[in-house]
Amino acid sequence: MNQKHVPSLELCQELDRLCKEKNITIPETEFYWENQAIAGSNPFVLVAGKPSRGVEMYPAPLVSELGEWLPNERKDKLAFFSGLAINGWFCEVKNYRVMPYERFHVILQEYTEANARQKMINYLIAEGIITTL
Repeated sequence: MNQKHVPSLELCQELDRLCKEKNITIPETEFYWENQAIAGSNPFVLVAGKPSRGVEMYPAPLVSELGEWLPNERKDKLAFFSGLAINGWFCEVKNYRVMPYERFHVILQEYTEANARQKMINYLIAEGIITTL
């Protein structure tokens, strides 16, 4: 599994924390960061499928899953765009519910598309702009 297709462990941990704080259910994902606690190495590894019970784990959504979670005009009048930027990837969200000059507009940049999308979802949850995934 190429790890550039899922967000970093740190962003996934932040998603988990934010969703617990805001009482948001995270949909099941195809991959998870699982703590396998092998002495002398990074204990978290990427695994397919849901890890065993009792194991510390964090959902690691694919880029496509993140795209499904990001709001679109049909739900909240929010539209997102992501793409390649000069120094990595960007994710942009606009709100078309208000006058154009007052438009909600956020651009976040990261080194992979998965990280850019996850960072945007984390921001939208933290700000209370989206309340479900």
